[in-house]
Amino acid sequence: MAGALHPLAVMGTIITIMTKVIEGGSRAFLSLLSWVSPAFPTGSYAYSHGVEWAVSQGDVRDVASLCDWLEVLLLHGSLGNDLVFLHYGWQRAEEGEALRELAEYARACASSRERYEETLWQGDAFMRAACVWQPELETLRQAFSWPLPVAQGLVFRRGGVTKAQALLAGAYNAVAALVSATVRLVPLGQTDGLRALKRLDPVLEQAVEKAERSTFDDLGGVCFYADMAAMRHETQRTRLFRT
Repeated sequence: MAGALHPLAVMGTIITIMTKVIEGGSRAFLSLLSWVSPAFPTGSYAYSHGVEWAVSQGDVRDVASLCDWLEVLLLHGSLGNDLVFLHYGWQRAEEGEALRELAEYARACASSRERYEETLWQGDAFMRAACVWQPELETLRQAFSWPLPVAQGLVFRRGGVTKAQALLAGAYNAVAALVSATVRLVPLGQTDGLRALKRLDPVLEQAVEKAERSTFDDLGGVCFYADMAAMRHETQRTRLFRT
């Protein structure tokens, strides 16, 4: 079975995408590269967001079907919703009570038990690791449960990352993890994984633009089959991933 995408190859793609939107200082950009790198806890590929079940059913089987699956999630489903929550997390990074309410809302929008656990497990792991850069976040981390996109918005904003960088980094981080999972599940070769990432570049940009102009009224989705995939994965007999 093919291995995960090589960290150097993934890092090269991150740099290519992120240099398009560099507006802040070099220190914030360097921190951002670490926060979305494969070495970070949320880049460890323990979660498949229901893709593992889709692969088992033959719905995701190659580069084209993988890109179709992720495009719909970004523009009409859970990944698009996460970008809206990341956007609001970035905006409310200095508003404690508003952040708490946002986190509660994001948790309530999880469409299944596994999606709920996934966002909280990753959010807590992300916050713990980010405390290396921002030790003052430890008290806030313990105050309540953090869905991943809200945690990313908070950390990115306080780390000096611009809104455009934050949204694109969050979108890329989610997509890169799912592409890497699919490389192992199908399996695809590493080059095919990179082809998928390259093919999704314009979709990521479109999803970010949509998230920037979205409000809470725009949350929702029509990716019912993807939601069902996450639910079916809960009882899948043989699986490699936690979700």
